[in-house]
Amino acid sequence: MNTIRAACLMTFLLISALAHAQQPTEANHVREWSFTAAKAYADPFNEVELDAVFTTPDGKQVRIPAFWAGGQTWKLRYASSVVGKHAFRTICSDRMSNLHAVEGFVEITAYTGENPLYRHGPIRVAFDKRHFEHADGTPFFWLGDTWWMGLCDRLRWPEDFKTLAADRKKKGFNVIQIVAGLYPDMHPFDPRGANEAGFPWDQEYQRINPAYFDAADERLQYLADEGFSPCIVGAWGYFIPSMGVEKAKQHWRYLIARYGALPVTWCAAGEANLPWYLAKGFPYDDRRQVTDWTAVTRSIRETDGFDRPLTIHPTGLGRLSARHATDDESLLDFDMLQTPHGQREAVEPTVRTVRESYADPPVMPVINGEAAYEMLGDTLPTEWTRQMFWLCMTNGAAGHTYGANGIWQVNRRGQPHGPSPHHAPGSAGYGTIPWDEAMNLPGSTQIAAGAKLFQRFAWQKFKPHPEWAAYEQAPNEESIRWGDWIWFPEGEPAVDAPIAKRRFRKTFEVPAGAVVERAVVHLAVDNALVAALNGERIGSHGDLNVPIRFDIAAHIQSGTNVLEIEAENVWSDVPNNPAGLLCAGVVTLADGTEIALASGPTWTASRPDKDRAWNPAKVVATYGQGPWGEVGLGQQRPTPPQACGIPGQLRLIYVPVQKPVRVVGLEREVPWQGEFFNPVTGETTPLPKLAIGEGGAAVIQPPPVGHDWVVVLRRLDQD
Repeated sequence: MNTIRAACLMTFLLISALAHAQQPTEANHVREWSFTAAKAYADPFNEVELDAVFTTPDGKQVRIPAFWAGGQTWKLRYASSVVGKHAFRTICSDRMSNLHAVEGFVEITAYTGENPLYRHGPIRVAFDKRHFEHADGTPFFWLGDTWWMGLCDRLRWPEDFKTLAADRKKKGFNVIQIVAGLYPDMHPFDPRGANEAGFPWDQEYQRINPAYFDAADERLQYLADEGFSPCIVGAWGYFIPSMGVEKAKQHWRYLIARYGALPVTWCAAGEANLPWYLAKGFPYDDRRQVTDWTAVTRSIRETDGFDRPLTIHPTGLGRLSARHATDDESLLDFDMLQTPHGQREAVEPTVRTVRESYADPPVMPVINGEAAYEMLGDTLPTEWTRQMFWLCMTNGAAGHTYGANGIWQVNRRGQPHGPSPHHAPGSAGYGTIPWDEAMNLPGSTQIAAGAKLFQRFAWQKFKPHPEWAAYEQAPNEESIRWGDWIWFPEGEPAVDAPIAKRRFRKTFEVPAGAVVERAVVHLAVDNALVAALNGERIGSHGDLNVPIRFDIAAHIQSGTNVLEIEAENVWSDVPNNPAGLLCAGVVTLADGTEIALASGPTWTASRPDKDRAWNPAKVVATYGQGPWGEVGLGQQRPTPPQACGIPGQLRLIYVPVQKPVRVVGLEREVPWQGEFFNPVTGETTPLPKLAIGEGGAAVIQPPPVGHDWVVVLRRLDQD
């Protein structure tokens, strides 16, 4: 009787599958089949694997995994750009099961809507390996947004999720970087990471929770239907020591089965080379994790019959590139970078990393997947978030990912994400700005405007040309007599120092009746400072590479004066975290007497977190030595102009500061026309007619915008 009942059930399932398959499906849309096992398995997730081999109209065969949907049910999802009949046959690990050798087909018809991911197909790497394109060859400009924790229930479905998606769609974003439940910056199974169905796995990593992914399905399908390509990050890197390589492979097989039919890209892991936050010696470059994630990445490549673009996300240790987060670069389709979350100090490593990745073999598209999150710590200014976009795009990137603090960790009003494991308990963590306020920060609009400018032209043909532009003249540098790098006498501050504040004092005397003619100090710090003279605050600063200048003449008094600096060494995602304070200063009296204020052994230092005792400051390096080298002066050493384009056709030049730019090598026979682009407002204005001199050189004066600017030069006869 049981045998008859099983045979009848199998026949019913086969007829149901065939009947369901008769309904046509539009190109690039997901078709789903459901199969119920006649046999009751004690542990179906771990006991059974189900695949299907599809044969396309042109005879190509692709193997697609199915997924356990709970109980005794498995589901199979498929999509294709190829119009025509697609047949399949299932392969079950239990060959005696009714799940094995089920046949069916689906008729794929042409898509009739306007969604570019369905109309042109999912994204892939283009033939030149420099950019992305749709399946039909239409170029795809990657403009990503960072929603790392966007599948948790703190971004409520549907109201919050759809509100954020609508804003990003309106601005032109087309990629959402999102983690599949195994999140960063929290303990595993922290309640902050759950969605309405709980967690992705049970707490022993024995079996997956299908209900969690049922809830995620709605969100990810919605993104695709709204024109976003989800860039799905399988897990944060620190999970692999606890769940193990084999479970991580199982996790990824499940993700491929669930979401491979969507127009997705894959990111094997986030910060694959960063260990658990409370690990001894954290942070450090964990090569064991890299090896383990390489094995998982190889498994993704072998399992994914859809062949979606694949990468891995690095942390800011060693090289800031996906190439450094795997043992086998051949597994990567594109290089995802993570460059520093900083201001001016982030410029050099960002430019260097993009240029290195662009130049390295094997050639692959470059995407900075994490850079200078706007308002990180509730403080990081928009101008640096914006500048990272332009620095990356003019040096060969295939697009860019924006990040706003408050969105990636889903802060809610009155309910912020809170501290990460390595932050002090009860602290604000990375900041408290809520997601719906962060959604309206100006950076997303400004970066989207920059992306629209690129897409006006054949951006996919652009190449970096740093030799095309330079500032018209080098600024005159003020003569500065720097002192020594100093810090509190503890350990070796030039190598590593505690994450803490230290106070420094310089006491000096001004004779009674003396007239102060001039008094100036220059200060540099690793990492931040607040300065005061005679108890009155004179300013603050936090840019190591660009010292700040204070005119202190108005604050000086007859007799004893005290210059006091509160300096702070902040957390850094590099193995060593040096700290230092540098001062150059002179008080010049009317009679020509000079009082030197340069930092050195005459300064004293204290630990405000311990006591108020003042000790001689420790000289940790002479100027020009140690980890800091020489430092610039304000705008005297600005970031150089960055240029890209197509020789003889189009030049796009990004200028970080308000200085005249000399453009060289212009083809004099080409009828050039130009325009200014304002990267803050997105507005364009005509450029005065170029006067091209000998050697094809022309000087372009900056527009009166008071910030960075862009100039576009193109042939008059170009569309």
